[in-house]
Amino acid sequence: MMAYKITFRRGKRESFTKLWPCDLEAATAYALAQLPVQQRENGATSVSVVCERTGEVVFNSAEQPEVATV
Repeated sequence: MMAYKITFRRGKRESFTKLWPCDLEAATAYALAQLPVQQRENGATSVSVVCERTGEVVFNSAEQPEVATV
């Protein structure tokens, strides 16, 4: 079984990290679902999922800034 490190960032600083011992699909689903929550709670602007065994970034996502309409 693989383990993935899910890291939420605010700019270049880590705001929250979680080790997720499961498959990649579940880790990315969790990361995407938690990004809005972490944004509200900790100001996170992006999330990455890294394979603990290889150190490879296997998923990366950033919140798109809201565009004000005039």
